[in-house]
Amino acid sequence: MGCLAGFESLSDSREFSQVYKEASKWHCDACVVFYKPTIERKLAVVASKKVGKAVVRNRAKRLLRAAFFSISNELKDGTYIMVAKNGITEISFDKICKNLSWSTKKMGCLK
Repeated sequence: MGCLAGFESLSDSREFSQVYKEASKWHCDACVVFYKPTIERKLAVVASKKVGKAVVRNRAKRLLRAAFFSISNELKDGTYIMVAKNGITEISFDKICKNLSWSTKKMGCLK
């Protein structure tokens, strides 16, 4: 995926496993947000087959990425993983942004 607005992508399953195990997480209507404070800025957006078929999963990931980058200036450095929940495509983009900013605030990710 390369560099996305200052965020690198997670590269292998070992990194995912480490973040899932050690990170703090917060559930919101649209997704589950995992945050692990590190000196690097990394991002991964995940949508499992429970979310829907390929077109729906890709739309869910695009929505989460766009919402994340709308608040990315306010976030601390660290590794972020967002796992899309079923039904995310039925939630408005504004509500996804509000949910994501609330989640990051509750986890202490904001500068």
